[in-house]
Amino acid sequence: MAVAAGAVAATAAAGATPSARIYVAPAAGGPQTVFVVRFRAPQRTGIVGAMRRFDQLSAAAPAGAPKHGCLPVIDVSLPAAGSGAGVRAHLDPRKLGGKWCVGTYHGQVEELESPVCSTGMACPAFIALLGTLGRFTLHVRAPLTALDTTPPSFGGLQSAFACTPGAQRPGQTTPFTLSWHAASDNVTPSSQIVYDVYLASAPGGEQFAAATWTTAPGATTFKTPGLPSHGSFYFVVRARDGAGNEDHNTIEVHGSDPCY
Repeated sequence: MAVAAGAVAATAAAGATPSARIYVAPAAGGPQTVFVVRFRAPQRTGIVGAMRRFDQLSAAAPAGAPKHGCLPVIDVSLPAAGSGAGVRAHLDPRKLGGKWCVGTYHGQVEELESPVCSTGMACPAFIALLGTLGRFTLHVRAPLTALDTTPPSFGGLQSAFACTPGAQRPGQTTPFTLSWHAASDNVTPSSQIVYDVYLASAPGGEQFAAATWTTAPGATTFKTPGLPSHGSFYFVVRARDGAGNEDHNTIEVHGSDPCY
């Protein structure tokens, strides 16, 4: 059934899509918690024949949540994956535009598809709902009465390493692997502390108003996306607890690439 572009077809094929068990960590958190939703893809997503198949994660705020001041809904497109591959979504409320409402979010992961058409050819504009892979909940607790205003204790970034053998080729990129020792906090367990990574192309050039990347909870290493090979990059990593408190270290490491 063809519908307007961006809409979802109402006639999804019942039972057409296998189900997946959805896991959420941590089991509960606060308004600033980064939740990780994960599952194994029951079937391949991406380009399948003349269609693009993709998974969409969505969740609605608790009933009675305020209309302003917290996230009413979330809607996240997930990356393509092979059949049986692990899929993860890091739900950072700051990157989604706010903070979690207190209460329970009810969410689902749906599988959709839309046509892939060659440039210049007439193309039907629709998105078809194949089915629901699974459902999940995000439990958000109210902040403690004695507000947590203490940032984590963190020693900062230890190393930033890449390996690009030989001369640079046009368009070549190389990821950097960053590493550090786990931070500690007076309230948030180390396994739930996230780390904000800040990138600059010159010493002291990091913009701390917004992180370049944010890690999964509990990480002590992070592999960046590919950066221009043989370029000069500077990194600062800061720890952030479940209440949103971030340490203010300015320990900067110049990324090293000893392989060329």
